[in-house]
Amino acid sequence: MSAELSLDPYTAPAKPHEWWRGTLPTVPATQDWENVIQCVVRVEEGVSVVVLDGCPSAALTIPAPGAPVFGMQVWLEGDAVLALDGGKPLKVTGGAALLFNHEQPLGWTTHLYANRRVRMLDIRYTPDALARAGDSAPITLLTQRFRHDVSVPTHGSLVAMLDAPASLLTLATDISRNAPTAPEARRIWYRAKSLETLAAFVELLSVPQVLKGPAAEERQQVQQACRLLRERCSEQWPPGRVARMVGLSERRLQELMRENVGRSVHAYLSDARLVRASDLLRSGMSVTQVAGDLGYSSLSHFSKIFKARYGASPRAW
Repeated sequence: MSAELSLDPYTAPAKPHEWWRGTLPTVPATQDWENVIQCVVRVEEGVSVVVLDGCPSAALTIPAPGAPVFGMQVWLEGDAVLALDGGKPLKVTGGAALLFNHEQPLGWTTHLYANRRVRMLDIRYTPDALARAGDSAPITLLTQRFRHDVSVPTHGSLVAMLDAPASLLTLATDISRNAPTAPEARRIWYRAKSLETLAAFVELLSVPQVLKGPAAEERQQVQQACRLLRERCSEQWPPGRVARMVGLSERRLQELMRENVGRSVHAYLSDARLVRASDLLRSGMSVTQVAGDLGYSSLSHFSKIFKARYGASPRAW
């Protein structure tokens, strides 16, 4: 997903240097895209890895690549709307796993909201690259149509969204943050992680369990707790208070948080505060005001954990 302007992402012939055109669109060279695109990696011929991590000041649109493609996305944070020609719009939120296969070039776009942080892993394969990776298991399983489905079979397009388990969220976070520094090691590492993600999706699709009854209600209660912590992260949220707000016991809430998002209530709240802090600092708010507004009692503590998370001090952010 290079930040260069393409005349027509659907029909313009690819230039010799545009390796990404087999799997990815070309987006305009704007500061918002520079701020959001963390990395674009050519793993090998026909395989790409993209990490988005940022908060655009204006709404952004990711167009279709204009080529047949199979893809996997893990949305770690943020909201977006996927619009597929001939299909229903699909709202994607943090914690979602999105899987798609388009057998032919198709008009589809992903809309990112302004002033909302997005953190997402995107891995794509051309048909030839997917064949080299193994077999057609992901596409076969995808046809079973899972939780939120906006497929358009008549166009050879299959799209489904599932809840990402904690193991997949952890894998996506690892890929987005922990790549080796040596170029030779990075290439091998990204290839291995792409295959690991593919295997994780196949495993996820192989167990199509539709939650009903108490299990479905508990999943909704966990999602409510996560929204509460994200949207009101400046408040103090002892686990017992969160549990009461969503109608669970404190012990059960902690169990479900670890099962579904891989973190405790405290860890999830801490992460939500740091994400909000990074957005406020980028908007020009002072370090002191950010720390105070988000409930940090110590400026030095805030600076320490912020640097541990982002690799830079709040003043340098």
